[in-house]
Amino acid sequence: MSDGERSATLDAIALGAGVSKGGLTYHFRSKDELAVALFDRLQTLVEADLEVMRADPAQAATYYVKSSLDLESPLERCNMAVTRLAQGSHPEANELLAKCRTQWFDVLMEAVGHEDMVHLVMLLGDGIYFNASLSGTGAMPEETDPATIDRIIGLIGTIKY
Repeated sequence: MSDGERSATLDAIALGAGVSKGGLTYHFRSKDELAVALFDRLQTLVEADLEVMRADPAQAATYYVKSSLDLESPLERCNMAVTRLAQGSHPEANELLAKCRTQWFDVLMEAVGHEDMVHLVMLLGDGIYFNASLSGTGAMPEETDPATIDRIIGLIGTIKY
């Protein structure tokens, strides 16, 4: 839901999902049950993402940064939904997002081996995601152009630490 947690009524959620409210409430009797399912889904998607990164540690940082451009991936859509709950002061959402970031950090740390570089990679990914999500709002398109991202990733490899 793009309007925050308060507007996320079961009617609005059902409409957004393209199902009837009855169909939604058949599977989820409350918004709390729906939130738990959302949290489980995010953790499953993050685990899959981490496995991709673990499978090719030499490309883990590049993968993390480039995947920040894919706003429509199931992971990004689910992450955004949990983020909106967190912005509405949902403690479980905040805890889960912190856990996921720690998991990404740990896998990147194993791959990169330098704490400051991992922070740089994660903040770069966050910034790319933020700018990509602003498309159509006057954001600078070259900031999320894949060629620009490739050049920036190339710069990371030149940093001496």
